[in-house]
Amino acid sequence: MPENETLNETVTETELKYRFAYTPRPDNPDDIESAIPLAENSLNPINTAGNDWRTHPIEVFQQRLSSHIGEAKKIPKSVAEFYRKQDEHIHELEKIAAANDTETSDIIDVYTNHQSVRQQTRNNAIILRLVFFANVLLLLGKAVASALSGSLAIISSLLDSCVDLASGGIMWYASRQMRKRKPYTYPQGRTRLEPIAVIVLAVFMASLSIQLLAESIQAIVRMTQNKQEAPDVTDLALGIMATVIVVKFCLWIICMKFGSGMGVDALKADQRNDILSNSASLLFGGLAGRLPALLGQKQYQNIKYLDPIGAILISTYILYSWYHLGAEQIRNLAGHTAEPRFIQKIAFICLNYHPLIERLDTIRAFHFGAHFLVEVDIVLPKDMCLKDAHDIGEGLQKKLERLQSVERAFVHLDYEYTHHPESEHKIALNND
Repeated sequence: MPENETLNETVTETELKYRFAYTPRPDNPDDIESAIPLAENSLNPINTAGNDWRTHPIEVFQQRLSSHIGEAKKIPKSVAEFYRKQDEHIHELEKIAAANDTETSDIIDVYTNHQSVRQQTRNNAIILRLVFFANVLLLLGKAVASALSGSLAIISSLLDSCVDLASGGIMWYASRQMRKRKPYTYPQGRTRLEPIAVIVLAVFMASLSIQLLAESIQAIVRMTQNKQEAPDVTDLALGIMATVIVVKFCLWIICMKFGSGMGVDALKADQRNDILSNSASLLFGGLAGRLPALLGQKQYQNIKYLDPIGAILISTYILYSWYHLGAEQIRNLAGHTAEPRFIQKIAFICLNYHPLIERLDTIRAFHFGAHFLVEVDIVLPKDMCLKDAHDIGEGLQKKLERLQSVERAFVHLDYEYTHHPESEHKIALNND
């Protein structure tokens, strides 16, 4: 504002808003409507005054919190779950709104900075190495227990540990390769090595589970023909299996507390499966091997069938869990769309980013491996100069890419919204 000009009743609220939020053009300082937006002020709340048509203010969403609605005497579980998810979504929007009110929005935990990402990558690498070396020791222990007992349930747990060892090695190799930057051969990085590794592990585990199912069924047939007796489970074998369960539980806690990312999520699922499978091995193998000998009664000889039955249950559970994990990664690699809550978050960010964004034309968000690829089409005034339009689009792109779950964001600038979104891109069609 010029020094010789004083604020008076002739200065409108709109003019004040633009003067505080924008820098006048040197060639036309009196043209407020075409003023240049300041980068440091583009997220200031003063810029969004009078633009309530864009979206509801955050206070409107806060009124929808379950604590403000009041508690009913009896709420069905499904309704309570709905309100819990809604509250989580509103709290995420509160963080985004808070980030818009500060110049140092990197401190808001809805965003991530490079230092925290590097620290999490180091934590994941340490966890992967720890799990790998622990699986080596547990594999040796299970090999001893299997040799001493001959229990199919314990042998199935041994084979599971073999795959655990392979999975730890594969995930560690994938994590190591992801950290190696090759900007010319892999310009976007190699983050999709993680879901590929998970799919490979799922195939291995499925094959192993099917083989164990076949062997367990054959064992039941041999037992009915009195060609196979109950396993001889010693105290040492039981002690080894109990130790394995304790170690696996500790590894699961470490992954839950310090790990993050698709690779560590696969290890968490693997540790959980191992806890259940090893517990079942200890239970079924121990009962089948020790109970008939302790009781010494003929009618208890049928308990020997618990060993192959336990192996069947373990194999079926492993097959089911890894099938779902592998199917999810295949779906993500194929480019499955993001859930509605994530798209709503993207829309909230875009609508509240800059007052000169007239409309949102299109929002696309779909899986790009472990994270999302986001495409946004925004409508700006058609007479806006290239520099100002570029600054708005690039600023919004950087803001979206600061979301931890966004790997790459593209912001397309447009001046009208009547065209069909599919007219701008080639559409992949079937060759049928």
